[in-house]
This record gives sequence, C-alpha cells and structure tokens, in this order.
Amino acid sequence: MLSSFLRPKWAVSLGLAALAVSAHGQTSSSLRNAVEAAWALSPQAQALGNRQAEFVARTQAASSLFAGPPSVSLAYRSDRPVRNDGLRESEAALAFPVWAPGVRSATSASTQADREAFEQELVLAKLRIAADVRELAAQAALAHNEVLVSKRKHQEVALLAADVERRVKAGEVARVDLLQAQAFQRQAAAAESQATSALARVSGLWRALTGLDDLAELDEVMGAVRESPAILAAEGKLRAAQAKLALTETDRRDPLEVGVGVTRERPAFGSPSDTSLRVTLRVPFGTHGRNAPKLAAARAELDAAQAEALAVARSVRSAQETAGIELEAARRSEALAAERERLSTEAQGLIGKSYRLGESDLPARLRADSERFDAELAHARARVETRRAISQHNQAFGILP
Repeated sequence: MLSSFLRPKWAVSLGLAALAVSAHGQTSSSLRNAVEAAWALSPQAQALGNRQAEFVARTQAASSLFAGPPSVSLAYRSDRPVRNDGLRESEAALAFPVWAPGVRSATSASTQADREAFEQELVLAKLRIAADVRELAAQAALAHNEVLVSKRKHQEVALLAADVERRVKAGEVARVDLLQAQAFQRQAAAAESQATSALARVSGLWRALTGLDDLAELDEVMGAVRESPAILAAEGKLRAAQAKLALTETDRRDPLEVGVGVTRERPAFGSPSDTSLRVTLRVPFGTHGRNAPKLAAARAELDAAQAEALAVARSVRSAQETAGIELEAARRSEALAAERERLSTEAQGLIGKSYRLGESDLPARLRADSERFDAELAHARARVETRRAISQHNQAFGILP
C-alpha cells in the first residue's frame, strides 16, 4: 500500500491577488474572483448539488434498519375450477430484507470513502480550472505589454518621421531618410495592430472561461507549501477502492429476508374458517457465479488505484521540482533583461543626440530605437514570466489564488 503517501486531509490555502488596471483601462478583477467565476460555470459546480444529495441518500440508506425496501405478497387458492368443494385460502405477507453480518458497516464505510474521494476530486477540479485562469491571465499580461510598447513605439516613430519630413523640406537631409522613417512608422503601426488583435483574442478566451469582462492581474505571492491535491485525490480514490473491495468481500450473498404473513383458510363448504400466522426466513446462497465477477472487478479497481497513486505522486514531485527551477531561471532572466533595457536606453539616448547633431545617420538612429523598444519589451515579458513562474509554482503545490 501507499502508507508513505498518506497525509492528513488537505486544507485549501487562499492567497491574495492585488487589484490592478487592465489593458482596457478598467479596474481588473482579482485572480481569486476570476477562479471562482470560472468554477461557477464549470460542469462540476453545476452538478455539485445533486452529487451531494446522492451521498446523503446513500448514507441514509446505509443507516437504515433494513438492507432494502420491504415487499408485500398476496396469494389466493381455490378449488372452484376443478372440484368446487368450497376450498378457499387467502394469504397476505410482508417481507423485510435484513443486513448480513458486517455488510451494513462495510456499506457505510464505502459510502464515506466515496464521499471523501469526491470532495478531493472537487478540489483538484477547481485547481485545474485555476491553472487555465492563471495561464490566460499570463497571456493577457503579455498581450497588454505588447500593446503598450507597440503603441509607444508607434507614437515615437511618428514624431521622428514628422521631424525627418521637416528636415527634408528644410534641405537638411535627403528624401531617402524620410522614406526610411515612414517605412519604419508603417511597420510600427502594423505591430500595434497585431498586438491589439492578440489582446482581443485573449480577452475573448477570458470571457468564455470566466464570464467576466475585466481581466485579472497576474500578481501572486509565493504561498505556503502544502500537499498537492492531485496526490490527495489519488489517495482518496485508493481508499475508496479499498473500501469497495472490503464491502465486496463481506457481501457474499443477497440479503436475508424475513417474512410475516397471515393466512385465512376454509377447507370446504360449511366448515369454519381458520386464521393462522406464518413467519418465514429466506436465506440466499452466495455462489461463485455471483461473487467472482464482483471480486475480480473490485480487485482490478484497487490495482489501478494503487498504480495511479504512485504515478501521480511521481508526476507531482517532478512538477514541483521543475517549477522551482523555472522560477529561479525566470528571476535571472528578468535581471538580465532589466540590464539590457538600461544599456539600450542609454545607447539610444547617445545615438539620438548624435543624430540631432548630424554626427550619425538615420539608419543608426532607427536601429538604436528598435533595440531600445525590443529591450523594453523583453524586460516587460521577463517580468510577466517571473510572475507566471510564481503562479505555476503555487499551482504545482496545489495553492489556489
């Protein structure tokens, strides 16, 4: 068994996500609210009420005095079609199925194990939805940065093109510089259009998933390490399979049946009628044909649950290690991107000054501008990737926003 993986029941830890401004200038929803909104739209949440009612009904059935519903039987006997000597007999009886020894407690234990496994599956299902929400929030942040940088680049290139046009009219530079500046301006306008379209696509996916118009800011902090819901859900399935096998091994026959009946009989015409009480006990046999398929199925389910629990534990441990490595790499990349942006900005300032003084040509100025914007965008992406890595680290350890 997986005694090394069995843990106390996991409690969900809720982090706080800050309120920020979305790409559309609206107040963004928190990541936690977005997860709750997406969860409310999920099939699991829609069916939750009836699934809970199912477990309540199963618990009540397991605690019932009888193993099943009672039945009534009616019988009538007469010799009228043959001899017609006046024989008349009528009978009414009630039959009650009763629990075999140990079956009632095993049924209750199996129901409880199924309930706990279902609750852990709900936590895991919500965590999977949180993964989708986090990923879309990261994509939205990247798209938002693309829009901001491309818009600023377009504005600055437009100012540069206007300045070059003025200088061409003044005879200070050749017309080819104007053509280069205008081409660069068109390129910046196309990049802005593409970035805006990409943000619109992500926003559509966000509305489909969460039902919300406002995007959520991906701004999580590192949560406290907890046992993964994936491991707990796999262990819950394992315990449910063990309980099911125990019930199958205990329940070797159909329920015993106790019957109570009243018989009223008249042997012939003119004879007095007699009334009697009859008590019956029906004992079914547990045959190999009945029990073998159920036992084989329960054992196969247990074997599958054991293998799944081991596989999930290995996968989760690997994902957690990978998340830690990726977080450190993202932080290093962000630091390098920040340094690149600083250097590119300084170089662009110097080349821009040199161009204004006529000491460098326009292509050098355009290359410096392009490098600065690329570095700025790379730094913005690196910041988002660091936040995404933190979010994925929380996801790997089963921490909801």
